[in-house]
Amino acid sequence: MYNLAGPRSGREEATMNSPVLKRVTIRYNDLDPYGHVNNAVYLEFFEEIRLAYWRALADLVGFEELEAGDVPCARYVIAETTVRYKAPIFLDDPLHGAASIPTIGNRSYAMDFELRTGESFESGLVVAEGYAAHVFFDPKTNEVKYRPDWFLPAVTDLEGRPEISFAPESG
Repeated sequence: MYNLAGPRSGREEATMNSPVLKRVTIRYNDLDPYGHVNNAVYLEFFEEIRLAYWRALADLVGFEELEAGDVPCARYVIAETTVRYKAPIFLDDPLHGAASIPTIGNRSYAMDFELRTGESFESGLVVAEGYAAHVFFDPKTNEVKYRPDWFLPAVTDLEGRPEISFAPESG
C-alpha cells in the first residue's frame, strides 16, 4: 500500500503481460505541494499509455492516421475509470506504463493499466494500477454503437490470446 515512511525497496511480481509498454515523462507541473505526482495526473498517464496501445493497434490494422487519438471507426467514451495507488511517484522517478485489454463486449471493452517506477517495467515497483471501461460511440450521431468487425481480431493478434479469452464474464 501507500508507504510514505522509508525507502521503496520492495518489488512486486509483474501483474500484467502487456503487448505495449511506454516510458512516461513526469513534468514539474504534475507534482502536488508534497513533491509527488498529483492523484489526478495518474489518469493522464493512463491516457498516454492508452494512446500508445491504440497506435500499436492502428499499425497492426494498417491505419496510418488516428482520428482525435482513436483508431478511425472505433471512437469511444469512457464509462468508468479507477486508480489504485500503491506508492508515490516523484519527479526524478523513471516511470513506465503498460496497458492490456482483458475483455471485449459487443459495444464496449475494458482496459487495465499499470504504472511502475524503476529502470525497466519488468524490474520496477508497481506504483499504481488502473481500469477503464470504454463504450464505442459515434460523436456525430451521439449514439452508442457496435464494435468494429476488425477490433476483436486485431486485439487478439496484438495481445497474442485467443478470441474466447476476451469474453466478458457472465454474472
